[in-house]
Amino acid sequence: MGLRKVPGSRSYLADDSGLRELGTSSAVGAVTLAAAQRLAANAASVGHGEYEAAPATVTAGWANERRAGAVVRESRKDWRDTRDAVLMRVAQSMEARGK
Repeated sequence: MGLRKVPGSRSYLADDSGLRELGTSSAVGAVTLAAAQRLAANAASVGHGEYEAAPATVTAGWANERRAGAVVRESRKDWRDTRDAVLMRVAQSMEARGK
C-alpha cells in the first residue's frame, strides 16, 4: 500500500504495510501471549476458578486486518469469580499499576 497522507496532519505519512508487518509478527504474538499469561496467573491467584491464556488472531487496523493477539479465559468456572468479576478486576488493577 505504501505511504499515505493522514487527514488532519501536514507532514505525517502513514506506512500501513509496516504496521501490518508489525501486527502480524511473531514477536508481537509472543508479547501479547506473555501479557495474557500474566493476567491469567494473577486472576488464578486471586480467584477460585482456573484461568488460561491462549494465542488468538484479532481484527485491527484501518482495513480490519487479522493480527496477532491473545485471549484469557476461565477454563474452570467458579460462581464466586463470576459474582466478584475477578478477571475484570485483575485487568483493571494491572492497568492502574501501569504494567
